[in-house]
Amino acid sequence: MATDRLTRLLRLLAGLRRRSTEELLPILRERRHPPLLRVAALRWLVHLAPLDVTQGRSYAARRRLVRRHYGV
Repeated sequence: MATDRLTRLLRLLAGLRRRSTEELLPILRERRHPPLLRVAALRWLVHLAPLDVTQGRSYAARRRLVRRHYGV
């Protein structure tokens, strides 16, 4: 059984599914958005990042590379 936080994260992920990189970056940069929304946006940004940025690494390493690349 999923927790309430996990359920909210999954709903946010589904809601951000069709967003582009240009739409996700402001969500990450603005502190007015809830932390869980920023987490969901970062997950999609990591997923959408080109291979030359992520270099085929594990998720944690890709996340660090993407944050550095986009300056978030």
